[in-house]
Amino acid sequence: MNNAAPIFRIPELSDADAVRRCALSALQSDLSFTNLYLLREKYHTEIMFHVEHLLRYFGGETRLKGYAFPAGKGDTDAIKSCLHVIETDAERREKELRFCLLTEEEVAKLKTRYGNKMTVSCDEGDSDYIYNTAALANLPGTLYHKKRNHIRKFERVYGKCIYMELTAENSDKALGIAAAWKENMYNSPAPEHEFAAIKKALSMPELLRLRGGILLLNNRPIAMCVASVINENITDIHYEKCIPEFRDAYPIINREFALRTHTPLINREEDLNIEGLRRAKLSYYPSLILKKFNAHITC
Repeated sequence: MNNAAPIFRIPELSDADAVRRCALSALQSDLSFTNLYLLREKYHTEIMFHVEHLLRYFGGETRLKGYAFPAGKGDTDAIKSCLHVIETDAERREKELRFCLLTEEEVAKLKTRYGNKMTVSCDEGDSDYIYNTAALANLPGTLYHKKRNHIRKFERVYGKCIYMELTAENSDKALGIAAAWKENMYNSPAPEHEFAAIKKALSMPELLRLRGGILLLNNRPIAMCVASVINENITDIHYEKCIPEFRDAYPIINREFALRTHTPLINREEDLNIEGLRRAKLSYYPSLILKKFNAHITC
């Protein structure tokens, strides 16, 4: 009989179904298998499964550091067992016990275990922007009149676009759009890393169960969207890019994708404290801004 302690490991494509089973009630983008897999090197991500829960460890020195709260059905005894595994693993690594990507509900659960030993902080840039799909698709009422006017103006100037679903056969068109976007970002490190992740995603759209679309203007690809379904309630948009010449097409690709999305909610991920990105996400009037917290446990 093997009594060795369970060990965290790097996530693999073969983990996809197990991760998705643990994310059946999740809203947060960090529980998308696509993100977990594509960003595993960036965040030095490790995972393990324990009593039908997903445990995640982020070992880098970036904004994500430490353990995420166990993801699964949330049974009290199972959570206790998972937290014991996490505590044991932190001791094995000789690391301070830290948590990241916590929802308010998860902070409250940890508080009952650690009490005054726990210090909590929040970075607004980590918050997920979650939208009603029907609102993004239909842009109804006075709230969205600027978006509707923006689209009408684009169509008056350039003509109407054609939307095509993203497939393995046309993923090269989406990659070309991302490449044009990157070249306009003046070779800063962040776009280089993001482009590498996009390239990897588009090399395996079927394995990652990607959804998305491409906008064509006069048969020229000008905008793209890459997403995946987290569960039956929510779809996560990973990447949304336009070529620089047609950056005003963002509201169109956003609307066209939403029109073809069957989950009631769409997660458009974080703004990373980038002011322009924050304004853009707020301009679509999210139904929920899902805050995420960090926690440090002292002895």
